[in-house]
Amino acid sequence: MIFNASALDVLALALFFAAIVAYSRYADHSGDRLLNARMREIRTRWMRRYLAREDRVLDSILTGHSINSIALFSSATLLIVVALLGVLGNTDMAYRLATQSSFVAHTTVELFQIKLIGLVCVFIYGFYRFTWALLQYNYYLALLGSAPLKDQLTDAMIEQMGNQMSVVLNSAVTNFHSGFRTYYYALAWVGWFFHPLFFMGATAFVTFVLVYRQIASPAAGAIKGYAALLHEVDRDLKG
Repeated sequence: MIFNASALDVLALALFFAAIVAYSRYADHSGDRLLNARMREIRTRWMRRYLAREDRVLDSILTGHSINSIALFSSATLLIVVALLGVLGNTDMAYRLATQSSFVAHTTVELFQIKLIGLVCVFIYGFYRFTWALLQYNYYLALLGSAPLKDQLTDAMIEQMGNQMSVVLNSAVTNFHSGFRTYYYALAWVGWFFHPLFFMGATAFVTFVLVYRQIASPAAGAIKGYAALLHEVDRDLKG
């Protein structure tokens, strides 16, 4: 096998990437019953209500808080990448220290390097997602600042402009979530240093936790009920 990786190592790595791709497609692009899908709908309604309000100070405060959170994670992820690159630059020492532990799987130096490089790549991907989310939030700020006043808008304009604003906001939040998930899957990747079976188990556990939060967590249930109430409010207003 390449880099003396066993068939179990290759299988664990394939399952890891399959889990990431499958969950990303599941959480970001499917189903009305998922928490993320309902939150996208709620953000769309938020943007419409923002345009229909006269006082918009609270919306700006909430947006600023989100931007600060993304900037914090971007900086933290960059520091992690730099630290891991430092470890990668001293692979021989890191390998000797790791293999002294009875819990770490004894592999070749080459495979150990591949594991480190892979972990770096996971966090680089997260950093890319965070920075893209931050850039889109800056686009979104321009949309907020350029929004016409309430008395300058018709109901049709409020709906159309709110929909367009929500596209940018939802895309920014989706990328933030994607970057945040890299921390979970990076922890699963660390399991590969111990054993391929541990790696597979950690990947399965992380994916299970993320799916549970989407469909069965208390937050998902509350947001489902809240979205249903918003529908009722809209029906009453139109009626």
